[in-house]
Amino acid sequence: MSSLPPELLHVLNQAYFLHLLATDPGKAIPPGKSLLSMMARAPAAPEPSPLHATVEKVVHKAFWDEALLSLSSPTPSVQLPRLKLLYSDLRDALLPLFPPEHPILLTLAAPLPPTSSPLHSTLALVKEILAALRQRCAPARDPEIDALLADLAPPPASSDTAQENPLAALLVSTLRALITLADTLKRDLTNSLLGAMSESQLTTVIRQQARAREHEIILDPAMWSGEDGKAGIETLRRAWTEWIGAQTEDAGWTPRLLQAFASPTPVTCQPSNPNPNALPPQFFFSRPSLLYIQNYLQALVVAASLKALVRLPATATDFMSRIWSLLKAEIDRDEYPIHTGQPDKDDLGAAQTKIINLADEVIRARRLFTSASPQSEDEELKLRAAVERTLQLTDPVFMLLQGRLLRAIEQRIREALSGSDKGPVNGMRLPEKMRTGRVPTGTLHFNDSASSGHSTPSKAPSVKGFEDEVLVRGIEEVFQKVLSHIEWVESVWGDTILKSSLS
Repeated sequence: MSSLPPELLHVLNQAYFLHLLATDPGKAIPPGKSLLSMMARAPAAPEPSPLHATVEKVVHKAFWDEALLSLSSPTPSVQLPRLKLLYSDLRDALLPLFPPEHPILLTLAAPLPPTSSPLHSTLALVKEILAALRQRCAPARDPEIDALLADLAPPPASSDTAQENPLAALLVSTLRALITLADTLKRDLTNSLLGAMSESQLTTVIRQQARAREHEIILDPAMWSGEDGKAGIETLRRAWTEWIGAQTEDAGWTPRLLQAFASPTPVTCQPSNPNPNALPPQFFFSRPSLLYIQNYLQALVVAASLKALVRLPATATDFMSRIWSLLKAEIDRDEYPIHTGQPDKDDLGAAQTKIINLADEVIRARRLFTSASPQSEDEELKLRAAVERTLQLTDPVFMLLQGRLLRAIEQRIREALSGSDKGPVNGMRLPEKMRTGRVPTGTLHFNDSASSGHSTPSKAPSVKGFEDEVLVRGIEEVFQKVLSHIEWVESVWGDTILKSSLS
């Protein structure tokens, strides 16, 4: 993503921050802060891409240039139709800021009275609007309104001969500033509403906004080389179909995602960087979390493989805790993949250090808990070589354990998403049906079925080779993460792009 324009990177970073607030708030909210405090960093409405912003700027300029030309006409019959259109736009901008029966809104909606000086009548109305807004806005906005009022008194003298009427120019610039100010006041109002919400309601609103923004950005043709919105959708559909491959509809797309997790190649999602384990654009904002899940799953298999290698008695309770602490610190740092099969040259130092640390723990455990501890340097070297061999993704034990783990997770996801379990699944209660679909931008709903997540399970699935309590807890945690991201992608795209088999 480093090759993208800075403006687009800024938009993507803001959208990803909102995505984290919605899907994994623990990563985005510092200790002692709340969701409300974080919303100050996340714009309430989706921002246009740089391409759209440029087009929008050109269109706006043409609109206001044409308005100025019409209002500069000395003939009221030319001015009045254009003023009526401007009144309609102004009313739309002010609707959220006044009660429906407020005199300002009624005046803007009423037919314009016949007059020989429409511009002076509009000037008086604009003053009334600014005075009414000043009564309703936050004190911090008073200087902006006062500045606009000061520019209107006294008005410049109009002219019947000049190409650009000074009074018309003043009205156009003031109306333009007034519509912009209305947008600012609406954001202030939204922030006030957010401040009055409960944490649960705020969570729902954040999830809705994150879904809407993610949907809009991914469909932006500038992201995926489409020429228009329809082309962008077709690009996404084609990418999804190619990624699914020969997967049957009944199987859904979960097996394909787990297949990506099983790959030794890290998952990616970059349109300009093809990769044998690339995900389709629908996963763009989830990709960092999915890479974490991929590493987490590999760490569980590594830990189980080492336990199988050492074959310690039940009394060796701290071995797996120590191994898992090393592996978990590695994946939490997010610097290198867990596997050590074919590390890049830049990763050799880190990979070698990791292997040495894990081998040290194996040797320590063998010395403490078995009678077969290494008695010579040669035997210790053989044990270290066995550890390194066990960590290879092509090692038969690694592949066997990885297959068991992924099949167990897939089965639980199938049960959860099919609704076949009417009670808790291994101690965890899950929704009987996933709800999908877009949420319209700018709409606040407080009944969001996807907002609360899943309850904490009391019992994890049993997977042969992963019976240690540390691994059981790890499996349950990663299962929750996988299920959460499946739910999230479904909630963003639903039937718009994917052919869902989950609802």
